[in-house]
Amino acid sequence: MKNRTILITAFCSAMLFSCGGSEQGTSNTSKSDVKTTLTNTTWKSECSLYSKIPTDNTKELWNITIKLTIDSSLKATYRTEFFHPTDKACEVMMFDALDVSTFKVTGKVITDESIEANGLNETFIYNSDNRDLPTNYTLIYMDSEKLYFGQNSGSNLGETPETRHSSISLDNYFTQITN
Repeated sequence: MKNRTILITAFCSAMLFSCGGSEQGTSNTSKSDVKTTLTNTTWKSECSLYSKIPTDNTKELWNITIKLTIDSSLKATYRTEFFHPTDKACEVMMFDALDVSTFKVTGKVITDESIEANGLNETFIYNSDNRDLPTNYTLIYMDSEKLYFGQNSGSNLGETPETRHSSISLDNYFTQITN
């Protein structure tokens, strides 16, 4: 009986050892999985309140929906539709805007909420408002058919890799559109 216990322990130890891997290997697989999962997808946000500050520095409130399309090269196209603040169901669009960016998925990041996400460097290459947008150093997290991005928290404003967003709002997400 003692020999059988030693054999079982040795077998289990060998199985655990062989299934393990370096964290770097896991991280690379995760980046690859995130890229593969994002490729050729379309997402939509729910109707929500948005505060827009135009060039004259006045504050305008709108309700918006956003449709996000990501192609095979991880080029992201955002089409934001604007609705009057009283149109809480986002039924009658007043105007829309277009933003195009490229995504570069980086390694794993544990968020302030203890969620395992990936870093995302988002570089904007076009927007219909002719705004000059800097690279956004944020987070990306997918859970089933929901897509989340990082948000500002404390000194983590997403302006540099060192100040990458460290938080994700689980109340603010995109839902995948499947055909």
